[in-house]
This record gives sequence, structure tokens and C-alpha cells, in this order.
Amino acid sequence: MRGIFKIRFIHKEWAMLEKIKKHKKLTIAIVVIVIIAIVIGILVHRMRQSASEITQVDSGIQAFTLQKQDMSSSVSTSGTVESSNVTEVTTEVSSAIKELNVSLGDHVEKGQVLCTFDDEQIRQQIADLEKQNSAAKKASDSTKQKAQRAVETAQAQANAKAAAVAVAQNDYQTIQNLLGSSDQSAEEKASALAQAQANLQSAQSEYDAAQSAVASAQEALEDAAGTTADTGSSDLTKLYQQLNNLTVVAEQSGVITQLNVSKGSIPTNGSLMRIEDDSSLMVNVNIKEKDILKLAQGQKASITSDAIGSDQVFSGTVDKVVNFASKNAGSDGSSSSSGGYSATITLEPGTPLLLGMSVNVEIMLNEEGEQLAVPYDSIATDDDGNSYVFVGKEGKDGKYKIKKVIVTTGISNDYYTAVSSDDLKEGDSIINYPYDVSEGESYDLYFPEKQTDLGISDDGAVTTFSTSN
Repeated sequence: MRGIFKIRFIHKEWAMLEKIKKHKKLTIAIVVIVIIAIVIGILVHRMRQSASEITQVDSGIQAFTLQKQDMSSSVSTSGTVESSNVTEVTTEVSSAIKELNVSLGDHVEKGQVLCTFDDEQIRQQIADLEKQNSAAKKASDSTKQKAQRAVETAQAQANAKAAAVAVAQNDYQTIQNLLGSSDQSAEEKASALAQAQANLQSAQSEYDAAQSAVASAQEALEDAAGTTADTGSSDLTKLYQQLNNLTVVAEQSGVITQLNVSKGSIPTNGSLMRIEDDSSLMVNVNIKEKDILKLAQGQKASITSDAIGSDQVFSGTVDKVVNFASKNAGSDGSSSSSGGYSATITLEPGTPLLLGMSVNVEIMLNEEGEQLAVPYDSIATDDDGNSYVFVGKEGKDGKYKIKKVIVTTGISNDYYTAVSSDDLKEGDSIINYPYDVSEGESYDLYFPEKQTDLGISDDGAVTTFSTSN
């Protein structure tokens, strides 16, 4: 009996537990349904509100509130900080470097000793060359002496031949003078004259040959003298110049940005190092084709660097505008104009920017500052050529009465045009599209900057955001 009673008791307890579980499931289901209903209600309300706003937008005339706009315009670009004063340190010394007093990145002052060369090799070269020159001079002097004697001998022979010519000339003249008075026969006279003429011609030929020999001997003498003067003189002069330039000093202050040698090395192409003046900085920037004609020398520029912090702005000036597109050579020798236009910006002294830093550059085209301005489409032109805008004046009924206001237009940027008029003030309601309204009429206006939109994210969340500035 007791066993049967226990079984019945357990069965009752189990039944009660099942009822409790069913009740909990029902409660959870009801709660979920209520939550879903609330969410749907919110969504429907928001959608109805948005539809109401859209209806209001569609039924009114678009307008905006007149405000001051920054009418300054600029060109933005970027570049790398460079030095405007770069010195290539070179040498003609072909000796090894004995002492190197700088390292890459060091800051040097003008007049500071950069390096010195070993003089042992140069002095040995000078000694060897002077020895060679001495031997060459002796040989040249001997050649010169021989050439001088040859000139003298040739000249003596030429003088003798000149005397022979004079004798033959005299004999020929004498025979001519005796032709009329001599008792000789005509045949004898002709023979004597022919012989005298032959002697004269022979003497003249020998004299000409002697003169040619003199000229040849003189030329040989001059060659010998020239050889003596040129023997090793230029090489020796260069070596002495190198000896006087063994110590290399900085011609300007700056940073060693390139170092081509080390202690004990011999310069291969004469280039030792490069010094860039870090107190005279500039930035070379690329300029787009649509902006190049807007740039001019003397325009101000603002420079920022992420390395220092974009909140720190440094001043610069446009120093040069390259108003032609540079051409880059291709691998096949052809060229293209992809190099583009460029400009050079000079930075004011004292900036903490470093050589090689990347910077952002904003070149100011004008600095008009803040002015009352409207979009292009808000300005219309009447039959008299006057520019005007339509201003809405709100009435008691909430509608806006349209008034025409003649304006003077000023500078324009990509979207706005500056306007001025005694009848305009900040806060006025300006019609966006003047051809949609008529002067003197009243309209409902809506202002896009004051409207709100309903946004629903991917997870179903509802977000309301404003389109006002």
C-alpha cells in the first residue's frame, strides 16, 4: 500500500511541474509578442512622420538661410622638404683620405675641416715627375743645341749661295753690256751669254735649296724648344695644386646628406659628399593642370606635417611656378608628359621641419575671408542685366512673401558667389531657384538644412539624423 501511495504522489508532482513549464512558455511567448508589437509601432510612427515631412517638402519651395561663407580659395598638394642651397663637395686630389671628420647626418659649420688627404703619395709622384722632367730637359737641351747648329750651318750655306748668285748675276750683266763692243763673233757672244745665264740659274737654284734647308732647320729648332717647355709641366702643376688642397673645408653650413668616401679610400669620381643647408628649406610640389594657371610667384602657402602634428601650421611663399609640363623619358627613349606641372615653395626661416619630411601644402589663391554668399543657382538676371535674388519674408500665416533684391556679385568659388546689398542681411531666407517663384507672391518654404531623415540600420535600429550644417 505504501508503495502504491508513493507512486501516486510522484505522479501528481510530475503533473504539477508540467503545468508550470507550460505556463512559463506561454508567458515568454506573450512578452516576445508585446516587444515585437512595440517595435513595429515605433517603426510605423517614424515612417509616418518621415512621410509627413516628405509631403511638406514636396509642397513647398526650397530655400536656405543666408550665411557668411569663407570665400578664400586655395590649391592643395603635397611634397617633400628639401634644401634650397645644396653644395657638392668635390676634389681633384687622387690620394687616399687620411682623416675623415664627419659622418652621414652630421651638421657642419662653414669653414669646418671635413677631411684631409695623405700627402705621401702625391709628394712621391712630384719627385718622380721632377726627375723625369730633369732627364727629359737634358735630352731636349741636347736636341735643341743640335738643331741650333743645324740652323747655323744651313744659314751659312745659304749665305754662300746668295754670294754665288750675286757673282753670277754680275757676270751675266757684264756679258750683256759687252755684246755691242766686243770683237767676238755673234756665235761666241751668244754662247758666252747662254753660259752666264745658266750659271745664274744654277746659283739661284742652289740658293733656294739652301733657304729651304734653313727653314727646315729652324722648324726643328722650334719643335725642340716647344718640347722642352711642355715636358711634364701641366702634370706637375696639377700635382702641386693637389698638394695645396689636401685639406677640405665646408663652404657652407648644413647637414651631410650624402657621404661617398671613408677613411683610407681614394675618391673615384671626385665627389666626396653633399652638404644641404637646413636653414634654407623649400618644397617642390606637383600641380594639377586645372590649377597651374591660378598660381603666381609671391602667393602665400600653409605647410603642415603629420610628423610634427597637423595643428602646427608653417608659412611659405611661392618662389617659382614651372608652367610647362615636364616630360619623363621612357625605357624606349620616348617621352611622356606625365611629369606634370610643378611649383617651388620657400619656407620661412626657423621652421622645425627636417629635410626629407613629407608635408601637406595649401597655396592661397586669395584671402577674401567670410562674406555673404549664395549658391550660383540662387542668382538670376533681369532684362536690364541686373543680378538679383529672391528673399522670402515670413507672414503671420507662415507663408513667405517673395521680394526681389538687386545684388552686386563678387568673387566665386566652386559652389558659392559672394553677394552684397543694403537690403540683404545674414539670416534672410533666400530662394534656391528663383525661376520657381514670382515677386510679390506668397509660398510655403522648406529649408533642407533644417529637415531630418529617418534611417534604419541593418540590425533594425532606427536612427534620426539632421541634414543641417
